Amino acid sequence: MIPAALTDIVDEIKKKEKEFQITPRELVKAFGFERRSKHNQSEINKFLEENQLEVEPSYINSWVDGKITLRHKEKAKSKNDSDPVQRLGLLPAANQAPETVKQDAKISEAITVMMMKGFSQLPVVSGPRDVIGLISLEEIGCRLANGETSKKVGDFVKKELTILDYDTPLLEAISVVIREGVVLVKKTSDKSLCGIVTIADISSQFFMLSEPFLYLEQIENHIRRLLNGKFLLKDIQELSLDKTRKVSSIDDLNFGAYVRLIENPDHWEKLKLTIDRKIFMGELAAVRSIRNDIMHFDPEGITDNQRESLRRVADFLTKITSYHTKG
Repeated sequence: MIPAALTDIVDEIKKKEKEFQITPRELVKAFGFERRSKHNQSEINKFLEENQLEVEPSYINSWVDGKITLRHKEKAKSKNDSDPVQRLGLLPAANQAPETVKQDAKISEAITVMMMKGFSQLPVVSGPRDVIGLISLEEIGCRLANGETSKKVGDFVKKELTILDYDTPLLEAISVVIREGVVLVKKTSDKSLCGIVTIADISSQFFMLSEPFLYLEQIENHIRRLLNGKFLLKDIQELSLDKTRKVSSIDDLNFGAYVRLIENPDHWEKLKLTIDRKIFMGELAAVRSIRNDIMHFDPEGITDNQRESLRRVADFLTKITSYHTKG
């Protein structure tokens, strides 16, 4: 079945041999999805295969708001598999052309732009593809404090800078950013400036990825406290699906086993909780589903709704355990 949002496009491709440019976000949204999870990829790939369509470059590894071409597979010159390496171009900061300043501009112009827009530095250029260096508030302050009297940007430029290609492997790029503090990004195709990535951008990206893990750990720790000392050892040993794994405490169970333990009505009674079991189990089921997505460590992270769901359950369990456990 063709999603309604793609019906006309697919018809044009098949009947008139047209190609269409869309973004990965638009493609995923056409199926009612928010992100490119493994399950969602499976549905989209099935649709593409059934309709003899393909996208170039891969919608899986491209920047979510970058352009990809949807076309008929028969007209393709080559078949491209998805890139197994995550690239620098996946970062939003690598896709936002930075503000620049000309080297012959007044220093007051550069200072005004940086102060008004909250930038700490600006690339200094002589043309779209010709980057001379960087000018920063720190460097300006240092020069002025040491007696610099020039009013031109060119006299404050720091010419030592690192420029990375848009397709640079992400892990390689991260190590460079950490070492240098800031890098400029140029497009692979025309070498035009397309982004500026700082340690703050890297930190933001990894906070986005690590925050869900911290919420999950908090949730599992609270559940372990609720279960602690409530069941016989044989009760929890029966829950482990891996019979080769030794289970000698609550800590040896995985999240799925916690859910199976709690969903048993007889076990639920042992917890002596006054909350609604059905609602609570529904929330844990949602957490379990989100957990499966998180474990794929997708650079896009999880959706805002999924993040909010984890935060809500973590906060709820914090309140519950404070009343029902001690120490």
